[in-house]
Amino acid sequence: MTYPSNSLPGGSQATLGEESPNGLDLGHNAGTEPAGANLPQSGLLGPAEPIVSNLVAWWRELLSLESVGLDDDFLDIGGDSLLGAQLFSKIKKTYGLELGLSTLFEARTVRQLAELILQSSQPTRLEPRPWSPIVPIQPLGHRLPLFLIPGGYGTTVLPFREVSLLLGSDQPVYGFEAKKPAPEERLESIPERAARFTQELRAVQPKGPYCLIGWCGGGYIAFEMAQQLQKEGEVVAFLAIVECSVPNYPASSADKVRFMTQRATWRLRSFFGRSPAGMARRIKARFAILANHIRSYFQGKGAESDDTQDPLLAGLVDDMDKRAWDVVNSYRPVSYPGKSVIILGRDSWSYGGLSSTMDPRLAWCELSAGGNEVRVVPGDHMEILKAPHSHRFAQELKDCLDHAVLPRS
Repeated sequence: MTYPSNSLPGGSQATLGEESPNGLDLGHNAGTEPAGANLPQSGLLGPAEPIVSNLVAWWRELLSLESVGLDDDFLDIGGDSLLGAQLFSKIKKTYGLELGLSTLFEARTVRQLAELILQSSQPTRLEPRPWSPIVPIQPLGHRLPLFLIPGGYGTTVLPFREVSLLLGSDQPVYGFEAKKPAPEERLESIPERAARFTQELRAVQPKGPYCLIGWCGGGYIAFEMAQQLQKEGEVVAFLAIVECSVPNYPASSADKVRFMTQRATWRLRSFFGRSPAGMARRIKARFAILANHIRSYFQGKGAESDDTQDPLLAGLVDDMDKRAWDVVNSYRPVSYPGKSVIILGRDSWSYGGLSSTMDPRLAWCELSAGGNEVRVVPGDHMEILKAPHSHRFAQELKDCLDHAVLPRS
C-alpha cells in the first residue's frame, strides 16, 4: 500500500476549503499540526511497542547514535534525504508501507512514525485523502508564499527544508513534488508538467502575484510556469532559477571545445589546490559515483532504482534517466517577458571556472527580456543546500525576495 507523503492517515489535516495560516486554500494537504501529535506523552503501549523498538533501532543505526528519544526530530539530530530514503526502505520491507520522503515534514519522530505505521496496519484504517503535488515546507507567515520546484525526478523537496527555514518564520514556502514514473510510463514534457503544476498552484492561490523558484531540473519547470502564468494575464513577482543550465548550450562546435577546455583547466586547478584531505574527499566522492553506476548497471537497465539511493544524487545509470534527459534536451525555452534571478554555486564541479559566455547557467539571462540578476553562493551544486553554505543561499534569496515582493497585507 502506498500513502502520499502529504496525505498521511491519522494526522491533523485541513479539510477541503480550509485555509493555511497565510490564506492559501490548501484543501486536503494543509495540516499544520504534525501527525501523531495526539499520542500520550507517556509513550506508546500495546501493539505499537514492536514498531517503536524497530524504529529506535533503525534510527540509532542510521544516525550512529547511542540513544534516541521518542520525540527526537529526525531532521534535527542528523537525518537527511539519503538517510530518510534508507529508513523508509526498511519500513517498506518490514511493514509493506511505502512513504514519500516528505513524510518527514509531518511525522519526524519515532512517536509520530509509529502511530502512522500502526494506523495503516489496522483493518479499519483511514483511507488517505487525494494526492496533491503541493507540500507545505514552512506554511506559516504573512508574506507571499514561495513555491519551489526541486530537481532530479522532482520527487522530494526534503533537501530544501534547511534553506526554507532560514528564510524566516514570516516566509511561507511550499514545494511541488512529482511521482516517480513507472519504467514504461511516458514522461511528461516540461510544458506539460508546468501546465499541471500551474493548475495545482492556482487551485490553492487563485490569483497572483506569484513567487517561483526552481532548483536544477526544477528550473525548467519554474521558467515554463512563469511563462504560462504571464500568458494567462497573471503577475509573476519573483522567478529564481538555481543551478540550472539552459539545454543544448553552448550550441556551436567551437564553443563546445572552449567549454570543455575551460572546465578541464578549472577542475585541475581546483583539485591540486586542495589539501591532501580535500583531494582524498574528492577522489572518494568520484569513486562513489562510479560505484553507483557500476552497481546500477549490473542490476539491469531500466530496473527499479535502489530505495536507499538519494533521489538528488543518483547518477545517470538507467533507461529512465536517459529518457528524462531526452525530455530536457527537447525543451526549447523562449524569451520570457519578466525578470529572472539566477543563483549559482561558485564551486560547481560541472560548471566551475567557465566564463560568463560559456556558462549555460547564465544563458537564462539572455532569455529574460525583463532583466536579470545574478547571485553567486559559495559551494557546489549540492553544498549550497547545506550548512554553512545554506545560510548564504538563504540570505541571498531573502534579499532578492525583499526587493521584489511586498509583504501580503
